[in-house]
Amino acid sequence: MSITPYGLIFLKGMLLTQAVEVPVAWLLLSMLTRRSGIPRSSLRIVAATIIGNLATFPWLWFVYPEFMTYGYTVVLGEITAVGLEALLYYLIIGTGYKYSLLVSVAANSASVLTGLLIMPP
Repeated sequence: MSITPYGLIFLKGMLLTQAVEVPVAWLLLSMLTRRSGIPRSSLRIVAATIIGNLATFPWLWFVYPEFMTYGYTVVLGEITAVGLEALLYYLIIGTGYKYSLLVSVAANSASVLTGLLIMPP
């Protein structure tokens, strides 16, 4: 079985997303948990970020494009990613929903901007 050119771009995009979002989420969530007295677990932060990306990234690349244009795919994909990742931060790490949403928006914004610079559409 061989990987298609699109599949290879998908894998590069997934690795880039993880490389950007994991450190951003780790840094922000570490600061927030330390500040608010929530027990900090780097493993939980990394796991929540990776699980969130693994759950949403394939939808953005393989499902949404089948039903809508590129612009709508990006908007709906990012809304889905921010929402699910914020929920995971809330459930797995225990940060409040506002902090979870803030971290998710920051991490996803960083990865979208980096992706557009490195791998333009």
